[in-house]
Amino acid sequence: MAQHVHMVGIGGVGMSSIATVLLQMGHSISGSDLKDSDTLRGLERNGARTYVGHAASHVVGADLVVYSSAIPKDNPEIRAAEEHGIPVIHRSEMLARILNAGCGIAVAGAHGKTTITGMIAHILTGLGLDPTVLAGGEMQNQCVHARFGQGRYVVAEADESDGSFLRYYPEIAVITSVEADHLENYGGRAGWLVASYKAFVANIRTGGTLVISQQAYEVLQDAIDESKDRLSVVVYGLQPPKMSAECGTNGVKESEGVRYFYWADNPRLAGATAAFSMYSKNGCLGKVRISIPGTYNVENALAAIAVAQLTGSSFEQITKMLEGFYGAHRRFEWVGGNGDILVYDDYAHHPTEIQRTLQAAKKGFQRRVVAIFQPQRYSRTQMLMEEFGRSFKDADLVVITDIYAPPPERPLPGVSAERLAALVGEDIGQERVLYVGDKHQIPEALQPHLRENDLVITMGAGDIWQVARALAARLKQEDVQAYSSP
Repeated sequence: MAQHVHMVGIGGVGMSSIATVLLQMGHSISGSDLKDSDTLRGLERNGARTYVGHAASHVVGADLVVYSSAIPKDNPEIRAAEEHGIPVIHRSEMLARILNAGCGIAVAGAHGKTTITGMIAHILTGLGLDPTVLAGGEMQNQCVHARFGQGRYVVAEADESDGSFLRYYPEIAVITSVEADHLENYGGRAGWLVASYKAFVANIRTGGTLVISQQAYEVLQDAIDESKDRLSVVVYGLQPPKMSAECGTNGVKESEGVRYFYWADNPRLAGATAAFSMYSKNGCLGKVRISIPGTYNVENALAAIAVAQLTGSSFEQITKMLEGFYGAHRRFEWVGGNGDILVYDDYAHHPTEIQRTLQAAKKGFQRRVVAIFQPQRYSRTQMLMEEFGRSFKDADLVVITDIYAPPPERPLPGVSAERLAALVGEDIGQERVLYVGDKHQIPEALQPHLRENDLVITMGAGDIWQVARALAARLKQEDVQAYSSP
């Protein structure tokens, strides 16, 4: 690898993870970002040289330039690197160099990638396996999200959104789910997205293992069958399989390639925790408790446990470590409140994620649920508008704010947060929906509608987390008597 690596867009969480690992490997790192941030300050404390703003002079002396997906090709630093003959590569190519050099554990899928990556990293680190870790999000409670380890395992999040995960050749691959998402990068065709997952399966090294959810298994069954002679397959799900000669609904095709099927029996949700018994076809492996909420995190835990068992660790060791994992940043993250009203924040930005998050809030906390949703991108909202409209059944009150649209997104005719609010109202009743276009006005607009014992959760991939923090601060200052009774 090059000695001096310059990173354009270094403040992004994926880029900063790579920068952290490269610094720990002994490389000289510089980088630039449009805005100053705590991330930049943290990288500087660890030895990186960072710049706020982009300029051609920043690449002077670099042996390699790495850029993120958010950086346009006409960026002055990229142009300067090309003019001076400095190699320029995408973030995923840099990650591939690190992952492919070790025993790669790559986590892909529409939902749960960051959480599962964090779970695996936490388990393996705690068990002394000293993995290298490159997660696509920061973790809560000081759980690791980026580190260079001396062990053989490299745990990384594999991003399918733009097809860049096809650069990875892991020994263990996880596929959490396959859903129609990010289709703007696949010509608007779900078939092309599915084909990329099949190619990812083909990338797994011979003798390796695919750990895959039951839902994804059913979608990718033909590609898995083609690879069964060179791979082992571990399937996991929330229901026991219906083993059959041919795979049907809720079925897993019996074959020599399917090594195990794991499932969770009767998950029990209690606030921000969950407990379940884990089974295979050979019987109960034991009881598991996780410190994050929702049945979807029970499913995530199954995947992480399955991967950790492939390292030779015992079930008891794995589950003991897993209980100390407190989730990824912006994944059902507690923000604050006033004791009677709780405020959480979540990254949910896909209809399935919204449904699962709200279900976890409703069933686990047994409170009235207030959901604040910020759609992301006009193109994405247009593609998923109808599905979004049907995603809020477990919310007692829904607040929709204007679409978060980073460049180069532009408004599209007929695509608006107001239209989405109307669709949600058609599904659950207009009296349960508020449209507040300016997110900064949400705390004040929401106050008359809040009740004691509410759970408020902000959701979206943009900057809606700012509202959660503003609301929590406001609640802390307000007297609880200011709120109406249920």
